[in-house]
Amino acid sequence: MHHNSASLQIVVAGGGLGGLTLAQRLRDSRHRVTVLESRPRNSTAHGYRVSLKAGGIAALQSSLPRELFELVVATRIRQARQMIFMNPDLTTRFSKPLPLLDPADALGVNRQTLREILAMGLDIRYDAPVTSYASDGYRVTVHAGDAHEADLLVGADGTNSAVRRQLLPGARLDDLGWAIWGRTPITGSVQAWLPPELDETFNRVIHEDGAAMSVVTCRTHESPSAATRRLGIDHAITDVPDYLSWMVSPNTSRTDDAAPGALQQQALDTVRGWHPALEQIINGADPANVFAVRIRSSHPVDPWHEVPVTLLGDAIHTMSPGRGDGANIAIRDAELLGDLLAQAEDASSLHAAARRYEAEMLDYGFRAVAASRDHPFAPFTGTSKSGGFPGN
Repeated sequence: MHHNSASLQIVVAGGGLGGLTLAQRLRDSRHRVTVLESRPRNSTAHGYRVSLKAGGIAALQSSLPRELFELVVATRIRQARQMIFMNPDLTTRFSKPLPLLDPADALGVNRQTLREILAMGLDIRYDAPVTSYASDGYRVTVHAGDAHEADLLVGADGTNSAVRRQLLPGARLDDLGWAIWGRTPITGSVQAWLPPELDETFNRVIHEDGAAMSVVTCRTHESPSAATRRLGIDHAITDVPDYLSWMVSPNTSRTDDAAPGALQQQALDTVRGWHPALEQIINGADPANVFAVRIRSSHPVDPWHEVPVTLLGDAIHTMSPGRGDGANIAIRDAELLGDLLAQAEDASSLHAAARRYEAEMLDYGFRAVAASRDHPFAPFTGTSKSGGFPGN
């Protein structure tokens, strides 16, 4: 049984960076791609800064129309000028200057902005969380409220992937700790008291008890609305005011208090008695922009045999933010899988392409997981063994 190549349907579960990049890469192929996204259309709950490296940038550039990649570059976040590790009073333990890199080699972007750019021109169904699928070994029915028939389901639905749970029920995740993330707007008053050690630096403040805090400055080169006008792109895009993205790694367990502001208060309690600017940064955040993140790391899995289903990004190889590789590897997955799927002419070759992708992805993906866990840029501290900085 073969399907006409023009009728091949791919369903992507999840509208994160990897899933959207895959859909963009296949936009001009013979295949029809539908993205099922659990969030509502106007959701802003996308996380904050993400750091792209040369490999991720090249994969993104080759997957996007020229004007959309130009928009990504135009709206990038200014680079940090220094890496600095400090004591709680902000005295320096270690520092080194960071070279000014070409945007082809390093690109900081606001996650919401990047997702809005990646969504342009795609068939996305919002408020459609994928809950399960049914496969006859050749085609797949995807359940996300409505039923969607497809020749291939790509699970790109993140660390808590429903697709992975069904496909690989024995897959295991290690819990490496947790952290509190927040966003504080950079107003004129903030700029007046913000210490230079925390402004446009990659930094980590480390207490002897293992608690730590990092602060990353997020200022765009050009506002999204101005960049879309200049580039002649007829899509609305949200302007995100400049902000500080911060992460606190407590040396205590997570609070069970669900009241608004409880996580923010735990972050404040963690840095009590440290440099007053750190408390001011946390105090300046809207409690709605403060959230807890579990730091998790996947165990390698064996190849699977469910013909019309595959996995991408955090849905298969969740990694700690210790090396800032998560988004980069997900975009690499999208580039590789998209290239292979685009060449398929019928369902059989589509499935064979997915198997070739899996063989390569399982190798480099889990090597990246191990590197992020075992060789982070910043040392493991306290109960949060993530290392790294805000932005993955």
